Amino acid sequence: MSYYSIERFNNWIERIRGSHIDFNDPESLVVFDRMMEDLVVACLNVIKAVRSRELTKREAIKEFEEMEKIVMSDVGFEDPVKKEFFELIREGLKTIVYSARYCVEGKLSKKSFENLIKDAIKKEGKGDLKGAFDTVARLGAKVFRGERLPKDVFAPENSIVLNWLDGVDIINTVMLLMEIDSSEEQQK
Repeated sequence: MSYYSIERFNNWIERIRGSHIDFNDPESLVVFDRMMEDLVVACLNVIKAVRSRELTKREAIKEFEEMEKIVMSDVGFEDPVKKEFFELIREGLKTIVYSARYCVEGKLSKKSFENLIKDAIKKEGKGDLKGAFDTVARLGAKVFRGERLPKDVFAPENSIVLNWLDGVDIINTVMLLMEIDSSEEQQK
């Protein structure tokens, strides 16, 4: 069973191709958020499958590797605005996948969100992008495990860390929405 397919990904790409993108109109960018949310749900399904022993950790890691291949595949937008924005979003998609993988592998940090973000920004400043990404993915793993991202998260505007944090923010949003849905179900 595949938890996230190339067809599912391509469906989102076609939606983006068919959308009018205007940076001054936040509503026109919603398709990108929905795409990221869909990937979070797929990752959560893998995490749940591991917890319920439907998948081994090794099988889950293979699923995440396949997801990474899919989101990193060549898309080829002709519209330069869509192409540029998708490349930024792709960084968030990659963060989501690695955060889920780290969650399954147990690669969590005991550091606070604030300290992890500071560490990531510091590593980026030193040119250690791999280390900065790893730090943000560990932060995302904490969110997948149930910790909540603080509202006052800060990263410099022209920072790649900010793009990665967008992925973590989407994980946080989906987790919060699931909590709300769960509490509404319990009230019924």
